[in-house]
Amino acid sequence: MIVNPKPTNPGQPGKPTRVPQPPKIEKGKVPDAKRDGTIKDVRMPDRHADGRVITQKPLQNGNGRVIAPTHNNITIINNNTYITNIRNTQNNWNRNDHGYGWHRWGGYDVCHHYDNYGYHWWGWYIGSVYFWTRYYNDYYWWYDPYWHRYCYMYDGRWWWRDPVYVERVYVYTDNSYYRYNDSTGGVVMQPDPTPPVETPPDPTPAPAPSEKVYTSADGLRVVKVSGDGKKTAYLYDASETPAFQPVWLGDGVDEVRFKLDDAGNLAQILTITDNGSFGIFDKDGYAIQAPGNGGAPAQPLPQNTSGVPDSSLGQSLSKSAAFSALNSGAMGW
Repeated sequence: MIVNPKPTNPGQPGKPTRVPQPPKIEKGKVPDAKRDGTIKDVRMPDRHADGRVITQKPLQNGNGRVIAPTHNNITIINNNTYITNIRNTQNNWNRNDHGYGWHRWGGYDVCHHYDNYGYHWWGWYIGSVYFWTRYYNDYYWWYDPYWHRYCYMYDGRWWWRDPVYVERVYVYTDNSYYRYNDSTGGVVMQPDPTPPVETPPDPTPAPAPSEKVYTSADGLRVVKVSGDGKKTAYLYDASETPAFQPVWLGDGVDEVRFKLDDAGNLAQILTITDNGSFGIFDKDGYAIQAPGNGGAPAQPLPQNTSGVPDSSLGQSLSKSAAFSALNSGAMGW
Protein backbone atom coordinates (compact mmCIF):
# COMPACT_ATOMS: atom_id res chain seq x y z
CA MET A 1 0.00 0.00 0.00
CA ILE A 2 1.43 3.37 -1.02
CA VAL A 3 -0.57 6.45 -0.16
CA ASN A 4 0.41 10.12 -0.15
CA PRO A 5 -0.13 11.90 2.15
CA LYS A 6 -1.35 10.49 5.46
CA PRO A 7 -2.47 13.16 7.96
CA THR A 8 -0.24 12.11 10.85
CA ASN A 9 2.91 13.79 12.10
CA PRO A 10 5.02 11.34 14.10
CA GLY A 11 7.66 13.93 14.96
CA GLN A 12 10.44 15.24 12.79
CA PRO A 13 14.02 13.96 12.93
CA GLY A 14 17.00 16.28 13.04
CA LYS A 15 17.96 18.51 10.11
CA PRO A 16 21.29 17.45 8.61
CA THR A 17 22.95 19.70 6.04
CA ARG A 18 24.80 16.89 4.29
CA VAL A 19 25.65 13.28 4.88
CA PRO A 20 29.08 12.90 6.50
CA GLN A 21 31.45 10.07 5.68
CA PRO A 22 33.35 9.28 8.89
CA PRO A 23 37.06 8.57 8.41
CA LYS A 24 38.51 5.12 8.89
CA ILE A 25 40.48 4.62 12.10
CA GLU A 26 43.04 1.86 12.37
CA LYS A 27 42.69 -0.88 14.93
CA GLY A 28 44.66 0.11 18.02
CA LYS A 29 43.96 3.79 17.45
CA VAL A 30 40.61 3.73 19.24
CA PRO A 31 40.94 4.24 23.02
CA ASP A 32 39.57 1.36 25.07
CA ALA A 33 38.07 2.23 28.45
CA LYS A 34 39.24 -1.07 29.96
CA ARG A 35 42.81 -0.61 28.79
CA ASP A 36 43.39 3.13 28.53
CA GLY A 37 41.66 4.61 31.57
CA THR A 38 38.76 7.08 31.60
CA ILE A 39 37.81 10.53 32.79
CA LYS A 40 37.20 8.94 36.21
CA ASP A 41 40.98 8.71 36.55
CA VAL A 42 41.32 12.48 36.21
CA ARG A 43 40.99 14.56 39.37
CA MET A 44 38.83 17.57 38.58
CA PRO A 45 40.59 20.79 39.68
CA ASP A 46 38.74 22.97 42.16
CA ARG A 47 40.48 26.26 41.39
CA HIS A 48 41.48 28.25 38.32
CA ALA A 49 45.08 29.25 37.66
CA ASP A 50 44.56 32.57 39.50
CA GLY A 51 43.16 30.87 42.59
CA ARG A 52 39.49 31.53 41.89
CA VAL A 53 37.19 28.76 43.01
CA ILE A 54 35.70 26.89 40.05
CA THR A 55 31.97 27.51 39.98
CA GLN A 56 31.17 25.87 36.65
CA LYS A 57 29.13 22.68 36.73
CA PRO A 58 29.59 19.54 34.62
CA LEU A 59 27.84 19.61 31.25
CA GLN A 60 24.55 17.83 31.98
CA ASN A 61 20.92 17.94 30.97
CA GLY A 62 18.13 19.04 33.30
CA ASN A 63 17.92 15.60 34.86
CA GLY A 64 21.57 15.39 35.80
CA ARG A 65 22.62 13.23 32.89
CA VAL A 66 26.13 13.84 31.57
CA ILE A 67 25.86 14.73 27.89
CA ALA A 68 28.31 14.98 25.04
CA PRO A 69 29.59 18.44 24.11
CA THR A 70 26.84 20.08 22.09
CA HIS A 71 26.95 21.74 18.69
CA ASN A 72 27.74 25.10 20.29
CA ASN A 73 30.54 23.52 22.35
CA ILE A 74 31.94 21.79 19.27
CA THR A 75 31.94 25.07 17.36
CA ILE A 76 34.12 26.60 20.08
CA ILE A 77 36.68 23.81 20.51
CA ASN A 78 36.94 23.00 16.80
CA ASN A 79 39.06 26.09 16.32
CA ASN A 80 42.24 25.80 14.25
CA THR A 81 44.18 28.05 16.60
CA TYR A 82 43.16 26.02 19.66
CA ILE A 83 43.99 22.75 17.90
CA THR A 84 47.42 24.11 16.92
CA ASN A 85 48.00 25.11 20.53
CA ILE A 86 47.01 21.64 21.69
CA ARG A 87 49.32 19.92 19.23
CA ASN A 88 52.25 22.14 20.22
CA THR A 89 51.64 21.52 23.92
CA GLN A 90 51.36 17.75 23.54
CA ASN A 91 54.33 17.41 21.19
CA ASN A 92 56.60 19.22 23.63
CA TRP A 93 55.23 17.83 26.88
CA ASN A 94 57.44 16.38 29.59
CA ARG A 95 55.97 12.88 29.93
CA ASN A 96 56.96 12.78 33.60
CA ASP A 97 54.71 15.74 34.35
CA HIS A 98 51.23 14.61 35.41
CA GLY A 99 50.16 17.93 36.86
CA TYR A 100 47.57 20.41 35.65
CA GLY A 101 48.24 23.46 33.50
CA TRP A 102 45.88 26.31 32.66
CA HIS A 103 45.57 28.32 29.46
CA ARG A 104 43.43 31.28 28.48
CA TRP A 105 42.30 30.94 24.87
CA GLY A 106 39.77 33.23 23.26
CA GLY A 107 38.25 34.21 26.57
CA TYR A 108 37.90 30.60 27.78
CA ASP A 109 39.78 28.86 30.57
CA VAL A 110 41.27 25.60 29.34
CA CYS A 111 42.95 23.08 31.65
CA HIS A 112 45.45 20.45 30.50
CA HIS A 113 46.38 17.18 32.20
CA TYR A 114 48.62 14.32 31.10
CA ASP A 115 47.36 11.12 32.72
CA ASN A 116 49.17 8.01 33.91
CA TYR A 117 48.01 6.06 30.84
CA GLY A 118 49.86 8.40 28.49
CA TYR A 119 46.89 10.43 27.23
CA HIS A 120 46.34 14.18 27.19
CA TRP A 121 43.09 15.57 28.59
CA TRP A 122 41.70 19.04 27.98
CA GLY A 123 39.09 20.60 30.25
CA TRP A 124 36.96 23.33 28.72
CA TYR A 125 35.37 25.84 31.10
CA ILE A 126 32.79 27.66 29.03
CA GLY A 127 30.17 29.90 30.58
CA SER A 128 28.53 28.11 33.48
CA VAL A 129 29.63 24.58 32.52
CA TYR A 130 32.72 22.52 31.90
CA PHE A 131 33.55 19.29 30.07
CA TRP A 132 36.73 17.32 29.44
CA THR A 133 37.94 15.66 26.25
CA ARG A 134 41.01 13.76 25.22
CA TYR A 135 42.97 14.85 22.18
CA TYR A 136 44.53 11.82 20.54
CA ASN A 137 45.33 10.72 16.99
CA ASP A 138 44.27 14.19 15.82
CA TYR A 139 40.71 13.85 17.14
CA TYR A 140 38.83 15.04 20.18
CA TRP A 141 37.47 12.12 22.20
CA TRP A 142 34.55 12.27 24.65
CA TYR A 143 34.04 9.47 27.17
CA ASP A 144 30.48 8.22 27.57
CA PRO A 145 30.16 7.32 31.29
CA TYR A 146 27.07 5.17 30.72
CA TRP A 147 28.11 2.97 27.79
CA HIS A 148 31.83 3.22 28.72
CA ARG A 149 32.75 4.21 25.19
CA TYR A 150 35.13 6.72 23.68
CA CYS A 151 33.47 8.77 20.94
CA TYR A 152 35.52 10.86 18.55
CA MET A 153 34.47 14.16 17.04
CA TYR A 154 34.21 14.47 13.27
CA ASP A 155 32.21 16.78 11.05
CA GLY A 156 30.39 18.31 14.00
CA ARG A 157 29.16 14.97 15.34
CA TRP A 158 30.27 12.31 17.82
CA TRP A 159 31.08 8.84 16.49
CA TRP A 160 31.97 5.53 18.08
CA ARG A 161 33.94 2.69 16.56
CA ASP A 162 34.17 -0.67 18.27
CA PRO A 163 37.82 -0.96 19.42
CA VAL A 164 37.88 -4.59 18.24
CA TYR A 165 35.71 -4.33 15.10
CA VAL A 166 36.79 -0.90 13.92
CA GLU A 167 34.94 -1.27 10.63
CA ARG A 168 31.70 -0.88 12.57
CA VAL A 169 30.86 2.78 12.98
CA TYR A 170 28.08 4.34 15.03
CA VAL A 171 26.86 7.91 15.28
CA TYR A 172 25.86 9.21 18.70
CA THR A 173 22.69 11.30 18.65
CA ASP A 174 19.90 12.02 21.13
CA ASN A 175 21.74 9.99 23.79
CA SER A 176 21.61 6.86 21.63
CA TYR A 177 23.92 5.05 19.23
CA TYR A 178 22.99 4.27 15.62
CA ARG A 179 24.87 1.89 13.36
CA TYR A 180 25.89 3.91 10.31
CA ASN A 181 26.05 2.24 6.89
CA ASP A 182 26.02 3.22 3.26
CA SER A 183 22.81 2.67 1.33
CA THR A 184 21.81 3.32 -2.26
CA GLY A 185 22.02 7.08 -2.74
CA GLY A 186 22.69 7.87 0.92
CA VAL A 187 23.14 6.27 4.32
CA VAL A 188 21.00 4.22 6.70
CA MET A 189 21.13 4.32 10.48
CA GLN A 190 19.80 1.60 12.77
CA PRO A 191 19.75 1.73 16.60
CA ASP A 192 22.37 -0.17 18.56
CA PRO A 193 20.47 -2.43 21.00
CA THR A 194 23.39 -2.69 23.44
CA PRO A 195 22.21 -1.55 26.90
CA PRO A 196 24.31 0.90 28.93
CA VAL A 197 26.82 -0.46 31.44
CA GLU A 198 25.64 2.12 33.97
CA THR A 199 22.02 3.29 33.94
CA PRO A 200 21.71 7.05 33.28
CA PRO A 201 19.70 9.14 35.76
CA ASP A 202 17.04 9.74 33.11
CA PRO A 203 16.86 6.50 31.13
CA THR A 204 14.76 6.95 28.02
CA PRO A 205 13.15 4.10 26.10
CA ALA A 206 15.64 2.76 23.61
CA PRO A 207 14.62 3.00 19.94
CA ALA A 208 13.35 -0.26 18.48
CA PRO A 209 16.37 -2.16 17.09
CA SER A 210 14.61 -2.69 13.77
CA GLU A 211 13.91 1.03 13.28
CA LYS A 212 15.71 2.48 10.26
CA VAL A 213 16.52 6.05 9.30
CA TYR A 214 17.53 6.65 5.67
CA THR A 215 19.13 9.95 4.67
CA SER A 216 19.78 11.04 1.09
CA ALA A 217 23.37 11.84 0.16
CA ASP A 218 22.58 15.55 -0.15
CA GLY A 219 21.23 15.48 3.41
CA LEU A 220 17.93 17.12 2.46
CA ARG A 221 15.53 14.19 2.74
CA VAL A 222 15.04 11.62 5.49
CA VAL A 223 12.83 8.54 5.40
CA LYS A 224 12.16 7.03 8.80
CA VAL A 225 10.85 3.45 8.94
CA SER A 226 9.26 2.50 12.27
CA GLY A 227 10.66 -0.40 14.24
CA ASP A 228 7.31 -1.96 15.03
CA GLY A 229 5.61 -4.65 12.99
CA LYS A 230 3.96 -2.09 10.69
CA LYS A 231 7.27 -0.76 9.34
CA THR A 232 5.63 2.55 8.48
CA ALA A 233 7.72 4.91 6.33
CA TYR A 234 7.53 8.71 6.57
CA LEU A 235 9.37 11.18 4.36
CA TYR A 236 10.76 14.35 5.98
CA ASP A 237 12.17 17.52 4.52
CA ALA A 238 15.41 17.97 6.45
CA SER A 239 16.05 21.47 5.13
CA GLU A 240 16.55 24.27 7.63
CA THR A 241 13.05 25.48 6.72
CA PRO A 242 10.97 22.40 5.75
CA ALA A 243 8.80 22.91 2.66
CA PHE A 244 6.27 20.27 3.71
CA GLN A 245 4.99 18.26 6.65
CA PRO A 246 5.98 14.58 6.99
CA VAL A 247 4.55 12.45 4.19
CA TRP A 248 3.44 8.87 4.65
CA LEU A 249 5.00 6.62 2.02
CA GLY A 250 3.40 3.37 3.14
CA ASP A 251 3.49 0.45 5.55
CA GLY A 252 5.55 -2.71 5.40
CA VAL A 253 8.59 -0.91 3.98
CA ASP A 254 11.72 -3.06 4.03
CA GLU A 255 14.14 -0.83 2.12
CA VAL A 256 14.49 2.72 0.84
CA ARG A 257 16.74 3.85 -2.01
CA PHE A 258 17.57 7.32 -3.27
CA LYS A 259 18.35 8.22 -6.87
CA LEU A 260 20.61 11.20 -7.46
CA ASP A 261 20.97 13.29 -10.58
CA ASP A 262 24.27 14.07 -12.28
CA ALA A 263 24.83 17.01 -9.93
CA GLY A 264 24.42 14.80 -6.85
CA ASN A 265 20.97 16.14 -5.96
CA LEU A 266 18.11 13.88 -4.96
CA ALA A 267 15.78 13.13 -7.88
CA GLN A 268 13.66 10.14 -6.85
CA ILE A 269 12.89 7.85 -3.92
CA LEU A 270 12.18 4.13 -4.13
CA THR A 271 10.41 2.13 -1.42
CA ILE A 272 10.43 -1.66 -1.45
CA THR A 273 7.83 -3.38 0.72
CA ASP A 274 7.43 -6.79 2.28
CA ASN A 275 4.15 -7.56 0.50
CA GLY A 276 5.42 -7.68 -3.06
CA SER A 277 5.05 -4.03 -4.05
CA PHE A 278 7.21 -0.99 -4.62
CA GLY A 279 6.74 2.68 -5.31
CA ILE A 280 8.75 5.50 -6.85
CA PHE A 281 8.33 9.08 -5.63
CA ASP A 282 9.79 12.44 -6.39
CA LYS A 283 11.82 14.20 -3.71
CA ASP A 284 8.68 15.67 -2.15
CA GLY A 285 6.85 12.37 -1.87
CA TYR A 286 4.58 12.56 -4.91
CA ALA A 287 4.11 9.32 -6.84
CA ILE A 288 6.04 9.06 -10.10
CA GLN A 289 5.27 5.42 -10.66
CA ALA A 290 2.80 3.74 -8.37
CA PRO A 291 2.39 0.08 -9.30
CA GLY A 292 -0.23 -0.16 -12.01
CA ASN A 293 -0.40 3.53 -13.01
CA GLY A 294 1.87 3.12 -16.01
CA GLY A 295 4.38 5.73 -14.88
CA ALA A 296 1.93 8.61 -14.71
CA PRO A 297 3.32 12.08 -13.91
CA ALA A 298 3.92 12.88 -10.28
CA GLN A 299 0.70 13.49 -8.44
CA PRO A 300 -0.67 12.93 -4.93
CA LEU A 301 -2.55 9.66 -4.56
CA PRO A 302 -5.95 9.46 -2.86
CA GLN A 303 -6.06 8.83 0.87
CA ASN A 304 -6.91 5.37 2.11
CA THR A 305 -8.48 5.74 5.55
CA SER A 306 -10.07 2.30 5.74
CA GLY A 307 -7.05 0.62 7.26
CA VAL A 308 -7.27 -2.04 4.52
CA PRO A 309 -4.43 -2.18 1.98
CA ASP A 310 -5.51 -0.96 -1.45
CA SER A 311 -4.78 -3.94 -3.65
CA SER A 312 -5.02 -1.77 -6.79
CA LEU A 313 -1.75 -0.18 -5.72
CA GLY A 314 -0.05 -3.52 -5.10
CA GLN A 315 2.05 -5.37 -7.64
CA SER A 316 3.88 -8.62 -7.22
CA LEU A 317 7.61 -8.01 -7.41
CA SER A 318 8.15 -11.42 -8.91
CA LYS A 319 5.84 -10.52 -11.84
CA SER A 320 6.96 -6.92 -12.21
CA ALA A 321 9.00 -6.11 -15.30
CA ALA A 322 9.62 -2.65 -13.84
CA PHE A 323 11.12 -4.08 -10.68
CA SER A 324 13.27 -6.42 -12.72
CA ALA A 325 14.51 -3.33 -14.55
CA LEU A 326 15.26 -1.69 -11.20
CA ASN A 327 17.32 -4.63 -10.03
CA SER A 328 19.14 -4.97 -13.36
CA GLY A 329 20.06 -1.29 -13.39
CA ALA A 330 18.03 -0.55 -16.50
CA MET A 331 16.07 2.07 -14.62
CA GLY A 332 19.12 3.64 -13.03
CA TRP A 333 18.75 2.49 -9.42
